[in-house]
Amino acid sequence: MASPPDHATRVYRIVSPQYPPFDGTGTHRWGSRWISPHQYVVHTAESYALAVLENLVHWQTSAVPKGLVCVAADIPDDVEQEELDRKDLPKADADDYAAFREIGDEWYQRGETAVLWVPSIVSPVEANVLVNQMHEDFARLTIHKPAPARIDSRLIQTE
Repeated sequence: MASPPDHATRVYRIVSPQYPPFDGTGTHRWGSRWISPHQYVVHTAESYALAVLENLVHWQTSAVPKGLVCVAADIPDDVEQEELDRKDLPKADADDYAAFREIGDEWYQRGETAVLWVPSIVSPVEANVLVNQMHEDFARLTIHKPAPARIDSRLIQTE
């Protein structure tokens, strides 16, 4: 991997080691709150803590898989990015993905930027960071080696 740029934003992703650590195949297959299926988008969080919380919500259990890894990525400051403001988003139920997918799909299809910052539903003050794996700027990110994810045992039970 290349050295990180002089100025960059670090984002985090916690995943099972059985899958490529910084890859949008899962989103391509199943979609997400922000992206319809058949699009390669890597979901990350702006902090390690938010990555943990997002995973706990999606697992819908206090028992999490063993052996999870965290992969960090550095986004150079000169990579074009977009950010959605929470107040500009449609009011929707947390389980209603349609309105959010329309926004994310439009961003992906435009292909103008590799990175989209979206408000987290789990945290009212933090953001998740979507990365378009097919964008030419994707190659400019510095993807770090996966490291064992450390999740405080008071938060979860391991299987």
